[in-house]
Amino acid sequence: VNLNLSELVSMSNRYGADEAYVLAGGGNTSYKEHGVMYVKGSGTSLATIKAEQFVAMDMPKLTAMLTKQYPAEDAARESAALEDMMSARLVGEEHKRPSVEAILHAIFPQTFVLHTHPAIVNGLSCGNKGEAICQQTFGDTAVWIPLTKPGYILSTVCQQAFNERKQKTGQFPQIVILQNHGLFIAADTVADIDDLMREVMAKLTSQINEHPDFSDAAYDDSAVQDIKPTLQKLYAENAAAFFCTNKQALSFLTSANALSELAKPFTPDHIVYCKHTPLIVSKGDNYADAFDAYTKTNGFAPKIVCVVGLGFFALGKNENEANIARMLFIDAMKVAVYARSFGGVLPLPDEFTQFILHWEIESYRQKVSAS
Repeated sequence: VNLNLSELVSMSNRYGADEAYVLAGGGNTSYKEHGVMYVKGSGTSLATIKAEQFVAMDMPKLTAMLTKQYPAEDAARESAALEDMMSARLVGEEHKRPSVEAILHAIFPQTFVLHTHPAIVNGLSCGNKGEAICQQTFGDTAVWIPLTKPGYILSTVCQQAFNERKQKTGQFPQIVILQNHGLFIAADTVADIDDLMREVMAKLTSQINEHPDFSDAAYDDSAVQDIKPTLQKLYAENAAAFFCTNKQALSFLTSANALSELAKPFTPDHIVYCKHTPLIVSKGDNYADAFDAYTKTNGFAPKIVCVVGLGFFALGKNENEANIARMLFIDAMKVAVYARSFGGVLPLPDEFTQFILHWEIESYRQKVSAS
């Protein structure tokens, strides 16, 4: 394995294993040299990825996609772009599927690219004053990308923003913050990526006036034992259910109204792993009726069931899937609390959420990471 590829692996594993930066199958990384880009394979985990799980891609073929005309309609465009992205894989890589953000990685001229979803950064990216505070905090050293559908469209929007920044400052950006999504950092060495990441985290952390409190809270265990088997049975045969509560969860669960900050998703990952909204019930409700009503309305079962005054249940077909839903819902709580320091929460608009719910690439990622 060449030296740079092993550096890419160690950087990926290090950030991937740290829940402050990456959860579940989220985040991706890449490295490029001699016209070839090695990008994280879809459905792999940064925490455990090995050199052979990166997909080697032809850079000229990827960048050529940005000057091509694609259909205007979402599904047709993404399907055509996906086909072109797949045909940019080098010979021998056909059994791997590159990260959906491969084209975006290719736009960065820097050697290494790290894409993560730190809750503190997403407090800013999902905050009402996020863009203004990003500008005040980072000036010309960061680029803010307004809410944009993932996939091909995002790549074209970023390319335009990067070129504009280059014209203005003479340099391509190294820090890119995507509204309601996360953070890209690009540099020619891993050491420089680490320095930039530390700078971003320090500057944002210094502006946070309220931190989430996940310390233990007393709860009614008999209610949990009563509700849990019912939800498991409703979700699927042999389904897994995790109950979770703590001081922060209970502060959101004092009433259905207090949950309003969490009623809509903040990022694509929250939709992929927790669906777009939790089911909210109160102790003593008819859980089966509420569950069925949610499923009929949405066309799928809830992943998160919030019980007012008690805590929440994360559901999945197996323990891994339920645990990922639990982690991402806790992440949504962190983002909601951090966003209070950046002008209050700014969740995803409904039409964007529907796009993600039905987007083929994201459903593929969810299937792979949960298995």
